[in-house]
Amino acid sequence: MNLLNPFNLESHYSIFFSADHIGFDDEKLFIVLDSKNTIFLGLTPAKFGNPDIPNYYVYQLEIRKESIKWLIDCIEKKFWLSAAQGGLPKGQYSYKEDVDGETLALYREMNMGAKGQKGFRFTNFSRPNRKRDKKFQDFFVTDIMLIEGGLLDELKKIISL
Repeated sequence: MNLLNPFNLESHYSIFFSADHIGFDDEKLFIVLDSKNTIFLGLTPAKFGNPDIPNYYVYQLEIRKESIKWLIDCIEKKFWLSAAQGGLPKGQYSYKEDVDGETLALYREMNMGAKGQKGFRFTNFSRPNRKRDKKFQDFFVTDIMLIEGGLLDELKKIISL
């Protein structure tokens, strides 16, 4: 798979969700689906250099559709619950696990996007970065995007597809 252009997708892809990527200036967020994968796309207007698609830099993370449930459970039950409530132990800010044949991780981020916002870094260690010479993919999402932006509710809908 190459970097996707949400404005010119092949027919086997569909845009499931799109919105302003709350917490990241001028960035757009797209959730694209194919028969097996959920693809997170972040688009930022190109201001210099070579854009990935016309006028935009693209940030992309791919995970299997079945892994969305794991992602939601980690956020809600490991990170958003205290240790006393069954969440991660105090002081643990990352969680890594093999899920559906891929090594996935979630990291709690305390300063992302616009200064001082909390959120998460999603990482898939089983798929190569589509732009850089890295052996993994990362994607960043703020708590505000998950809650007020409705992303968490939209991700829950993918589980029932």
